[in-house]
Amino acid sequence: MTVERLRWRRPLLIVHIAASAGLIGTALVLVALGVSGVRGTDPRTVYPAAHLMEVWVAAPLAVIALGTGVLQATLSGWGLIRHWWITVKLASTAGFTVVIFLVIIPRLSAVAADAVAGNAFTTAERLPLAVVPAAATALLVVNVALGVLKPSRTRVPT
Repeated sequence: MTVERLRWRRPLLIVHIAASAGLIGTALVLVALGVSGVRGTDPRTVYPAAHLMEVWVAAPLAVIALGTGVLQATLSGWGLIRHWWITVKLASTAGFTVVIFLVIIPRLSAVAADAVAGNAFTTAERLPLAVVPAAATALLVVNVALGVLKPSRTRVPT
């Protein structure tokens, strides 16, 4: 590893870990808001707050985590596809980021607008807004575990 690459490794790692931890925290806040919505808290409070959390906190953190993860892998000796666990982390983080921008933000925007307009929500409509962030939290924790444990086997060359 060159001196130039080594110099950038630690700051990138710090930013990557901070963004990833922040993303887990944001997902947990969204779980709490979603559960509050399922339990009957006023949708005019819950869903606009969830939308703001997703747009202003989760989306930027996901982009930062993805970008710094890619830089870490490419600037170090780990590589993007040499180790299966890095490939899994890359795929899940990229997929998670795409889902945030193409599915979750538009959905929360629509739900927040409906809530502000005073529209009623059934439990079936409220439940996914608690379950999806819970699943995202689990996925993010798996990514953390992979990053900490660094399973040793490399991918089989094709």
